[in-house]
Amino acid sequence: MHITLGSEQEQFISEQLAQGKFQSADEVVTKALQVLERQQRDYQAWVEEVREKVDEAAQSLERGERIPLEVVTDRIQVKFRKAREAEG
Repeated sequence: MHITLGSEQEQFISEQLAQGKFQSADEVVTKALQVLERQQRDYQAWVEEVREKVDEAAQSLERGERIPLEVVTDRIQVKFRKAREAEG
């Protein structure tokens, strides 16, 4: 397979090599692909988790179970806050 990199990508790889973080351009690209793969796996897991929670919520509503809007809003805000903190 032949891959053409843009000047920005080439510069990034050169910087990584100059900093001694990697021994070769191949290592940089391999690591980048591993990170992308993990990110996609994590995203798919998140999507599945959300689907399951939506299904659970729909079933709960069908049974007549309800949660006050204020409680739901508070829970969502906590989750967003934790997500922001995790991003760094």
